Parts: sequence; structure tokens; C-alpha cells
Amino acid sequence: MAVEGFKTEQPEQVQSVDNRKYLTDAVFTVGDEVAGYTPPGILDGLGAFELDSNTIRVYANHELRPDVGYTYELASGAELPGARVSYFDINKETFEVEDAGLAYDTIINRLGEVVDEASDLEFGGINRLCSANFIPAEQFGPGVGLVDGFFFTGEETSAGFGGTEFALDPETNTLHALPWLGRAAWESVTEVDTGTTDKVALLVGDDRAPAPAILYVGTKNPDSDDILERNGLVGGKLYVWAADGVTTPEEFNGTSSQIGGEWQEIDFYRPDLASADGSTGYDPQGFATLAQQDLLATEQGAFFFSRPEDVATNPNDPTEVVLASTGRGSIYPSDNWGTTYSIKSEFTEEGEPIAADVKILYDGDDAGAGQFEGPDFGLRSPDNTDWSENGKIYLQEDRSTELEPFGGASGEEASIWELDPESGKLTRIAQVDRSAVPEGQVDIDPEDLGDWETSGILDVSDLFGQAPGSLLIADAQAHSLRGGAIGDPEVDSSDPTSDNQNLVEGGQLFFITQAVTGTSRDDVLTGLNVAQTIAGNQGNDTIFGGSSDDILRGDNNTKGSGAKGGDDVIYGGAGNDQIGGKAGNDKLYGDIGNDEIWGDQGDDLIDGGAGNDTLHGDSGNLSGGADIFVLAVGEGTDTIVDFEIGLDLIGLAGGLTFGDLSFSGNEIAAGTEILAILPVETNALSEDNFTLV
Repeated sequence: MAVEGFKTEQPEQVQSVDNRKYLTDAVFTVGDEVAGYTPPGILDGLGAFELDSNTIRVYANHELRPDVGYTYELASGAELPGARVSYFDINKETFEVEDAGLAYDTIINRLGEVVDEASDLEFGGINRLCSANFIPAEQFGPGVGLVDGFFFTGEETSAGFGGTEFALDPETNTLHALPWLGRAAWESVTEVDTGTTDKVALLVGDDRAPAPAILYVGTKNPDSDDILERNGLVGGKLYVWAADGVTTPEEFNGTSSQIGGEWQEIDFYRPDLASADGSTGYDPQGFATLAQQDLLATEQGAFFFSRPEDVATNPNDPTEVVLASTGRGSIYPSDNWGTTYSIKSEFTEEGEPIAADVKILYDGDDAGAGQFEGPDFGLRSPDNTDWSENGKIYLQEDRSTELEPFGGASGEEASIWELDPESGKLTRIAQVDRSAVPEGQVDIDPEDLGDWETSGILDVSDLFGQAPGSLLIADAQAHSLRGGAIGDPEVDSSDPTSDNQNLVEGGQLFFITQAVTGTSRDDVLTGLNVAQTIAGNQGNDTIFGGSSDDILRGDNNTKGSGAKGGDDVIYGGAGNDQIGGKAGNDKLYGDIGNDEIWGDQGDDLIDGGAGNDTLHGDSGNLSGGADIFVLAVGEGTDTIVDFEIGLDLIGLAGGLTFGDLSFSGNEIAAGTEILAILPVETNALSEDNFTLV
């Protein structure tokens, strides 16, 4: 039985900054109900994998405090508020959500026990799941890396003994606590290649100010029935990175700076010092508290980053990781605007970590060694990140500057960037759009620049059969959106979950697509069913748009009318498209949707198709041509912007004849249906101005 897909009808909360390069396309908005499930807000870390040959499953964190959000029920009967993970099943062909729901039904806590009441968790619920990574099995080759695939997600909190990292098993929908990874205010973990088949290594982003870089190394037991033992997630060692002679960003900073260092083991598991209240520095199981871990790290001479955030592995060199640190100017004045690092580790033949070289790929405080006119005009407060197989690093901003205001000099909202780690070139590709407030919701603080952010950036190109870097997925955190289906958590401050539709905050899940450009030959370019920019270049091209709102250009990928070009045929498909023929004698078909079409230079045929379309013939007699604007009954009302009597023609299609038409003012009608609105008095038209097509 066919499954009806879902796609949000709300406006995109993040827009591309240059549609010649990228477009955004929202798939879900907080407040939507999908397949009977209403996901809450504060979408954060994402992970994705192929569920079956037709479907990609996307896991999405919800960064909720442990006492907010509507309660959900586990298989054990436990009812929990707080952070959680949702899944979205997206069809590879339609890019629509076919199913959604809670991603797990069972939680195993730090003691290895099934959670059957809220008190089985340290915070009475899960506390602020932040960024995340889905790490597939054997991602570095046969037998190398994890035995099973997991979605790794952790509690971003330093309260109590510190947060816990979890691993979600997609085979059993079970969320496992991972005490052996230590304590942290977890941003994310990413896998590092140890070069062996028996060791696994995970680099940790510990989102505190300040915090060391932590590396977990464990030994796999592939024959074990215990899933954590099988994957080396029990009984491992913890290491911190100690730089050569420096310990803070005050001593090590500046774009392109490099320094060596070593991985130093810390003694984080002492069951002989276990204490119920952590007074010995160790929790009831004997694992070091977060404060104790910091003491152990300091004793080893660890380098403390300003505020380490998301981490991602270089797919072309899996011993290297990118780490984004948002900066903390009140602690380290030299790192107010944030720093992006690469960490390249070295292991022994046995898979034990030895050393790591760290390079600053971009220092916000020097604006990338002067690449921008000032820190506020480049990458600021880098938070979430992903490293694509195309070699580029994608980064998202989360306002955290202290010594100077975020956006104070530039006025720029929170953005998404592309960084070339080889050249250091940084390009802004998308930006928050504060005007995109969903129907029924309200922005309670619209002037607070930087209050909305994006997160979860992930290159999913390969999963959808596309070239690396051409298809990204991410989410928006619209922190100031309230009302409507969200429900206001201030309605009853004593019980913030009193509203059963309490989704906490607004937000959105969206795709980012890279433009597709043809060659100088005669290309056939077929779009996906997600918003894209497609440009044919110089040949006689045929372009097919998909079902979303596309930008389709016949020749060069520019906003202008173009110079010399080919004779192109463009079909908009469904969606509200923008179509430009550019130069050449083109045939332009809007198909379904409210399209806007420009013939530009040349003698063009322009057919808006179904929908209320706006049709532009050319840019004047000097650079335009004789155009044909096609009308048909039952396809909506077209607005023809620049019809020139004596030069352009109106084409009649679908059996429509001149005798079927009536003229009044600037309108052409057939019966009671208005077919077109022209910029001229239509009574001046004669049969000579029409042609059958």
C-alpha cells in the first residue's frame, strides 16, 4: 500500500544567500503532525542511514531540559518529559516524510538497568541532547571500527556529576547509557580510525568553557552477546590532549597556526573510591565526576579549549577530525569569536593513541588572517559541523560572543558556512530568516539578532545517490517562537508540561541543495524533488524541474538575461518555480504551480501551465525577441508583464480558438475564466496577435 508523504507548508526559516549556488527546502516545521506524531521543538543533532532501498531514516535530537516537553511513554511504562530523539523516514524519490515517531522505546541506564521510572535517570528525564552523529558499522573498512551502527547522543550538562553519553541501537530501538566514555557536557562524539581491527576510538566534544579534548579508546569483543562489549564501549581508557608547552588559547591562536602534542591517559575509573555523593571525586559506580576529570586532565598538562563543541571525522583521512569551539571571551580574550581546529591523531600498531597535531583552520578573532574586514563579518561562534567527502567543512553559528556583540558590526544573522580546509577560504551559504514565522505562532523577541540558530548539519548526498556536498540536511532552532501548536511553557510555571501540546520552541528540518550546472554540450538535466537551482550553460539543453520550488536557467547561472546561449527547453514540473530562458530561442513550460518565467533574449515560447503564473517575454527590443505566450482553459490566470503588440504573439492551446475569447480592459477571458492579464488594453488585439500552438 502506498504511503502518503508529508512536507511542511510553512516558509523556510533558513534561506540561501546566493541562489546561484544553493537553495533551501523545508520538510518539517515544529507544530506539524506527521503520521500521527507531533515532534517537539529545539531540534538539534542529526544522524542518517539507509532504512531500506526507498527510505532514509533521519534521527533528530530535541535539546530539551529534563523537566519540559510533553511526556512520552517507554515500553516499560515509564513516562518521561525532557530531551528525546525522533525519527523521520524520508522517501529517496519524493523527499517527503513517510513516517515519524519516537526513535526508541527502551532506555538502559548507567547501571545497565531498564528504565521503568523517571528516577532511574540521574535527572528524572534525559537532559538536553545536543549535537550527535550516526556512526555506521565498519566505516573504515572490513573489521575496522564499530561492529554495529549507532546514533551517538549525549546530555549537554555539567550539573550533578556531569552528563551521560548514549548510543541508540537502530536494530532494537534501545538507548544505551555509556558510562565508560566518562563524563562531559556532551556536544558530540566522532569515530577516529585506530588503524586496527580490535580497537575503537571516539573523540569527544565537551561543551563547557573551558574543557579539554577527550579521546576514548576501547577494545572490541566481536563474539560477545553484549552489544556494548562487542563494540568496545565497555572497559576502555580515556585520554586528554596535552599540547607541547601551552595549555590555553591565550598561548595558541591565529589562523594557520599549528602545534603538536600527546594523548595522555587519565585514571577515571576508581571503584575503590566510589561515593554516593561524589565527595571522593568519583560517582557511585567509581567513574570520575566531571570536576574530577578536569583535575586529572590538568595534572596531565591538558590543553583547555575555550568551549569545544561539535566534532566530525575527515572522510578522506579518518585519523583527522574537525573541532568547532565557539569561543569564550570572558575566560580567554584571544578567543571571543571562536576557533575551528583540525586534530590529526597517531596510533601505535596496537591501536593505542600516541600523539596528535592540531591546526587552526580558522580563527574568528583574526577574521581568518584578514580574510574579512573584521571578526563579525566572517565565521562567528562556530558550533555544529560536518566534513564532506568533497573535502569541504560545513559550519553553523551559535551566538556566544561576550566581549563584542554578535552581529553588532555586520548586522548579519546566524549563518551556515562552507570552509575549504586546504585554502582557508570561507563562504557563507545560508542564513536565518526571522520573517519566516509559521501561521499561528509568534516571535516574542524579533529584534534579538542571533537568537535563532541552525544545527545538525549533515552531508546526506551519498544516501540519496548524489555527488558529495550536493545535498545537506540541517535544522533550525527558532528559540523565540511561541504560540499555536507549540504551547507556551510559561502558562503554568509550576508545571511546564501542563500543556499536552507543549513543544517548547519553534524550529524546522530542512535540506540544502547545491546548484547543478550543465556543460557546453547539449545536456539533459533532471532535478530532484527538492528545491534546486539548475542551469544549462551554453548548449541546447533540456531541463526538468522536480516537485519543489526550483530556479531553472537555460544558459549561464546568472540572474541577468545572459549573453550568447543555446536554444533550451525547460519544464518546471510541480512547485512554484522561477524559470529563465536566458539567451537563445527557448521553449519554457511552467507546468504545475504558480511560476514566474522570463524568456530573456531570443524568440521564446512561454507556457505557464497550470497555476497563476507571471510571464516575462524579454528585456526589450534591443536584447529581446518575438515571444509566444501560451494560454489554455483551466490552467489559471497568467500575468504577462511585457507583451508588445506587433512583436509578440499569444499562443492558444488545448483546443482554444480566437473565437472563444473575450476582451475587457487588460484581461483576456474564455467564458467566465480570466486567462491572462496583459500590460496593454486587450481591445487593441486582433486575431493577427494570436497563433495556435
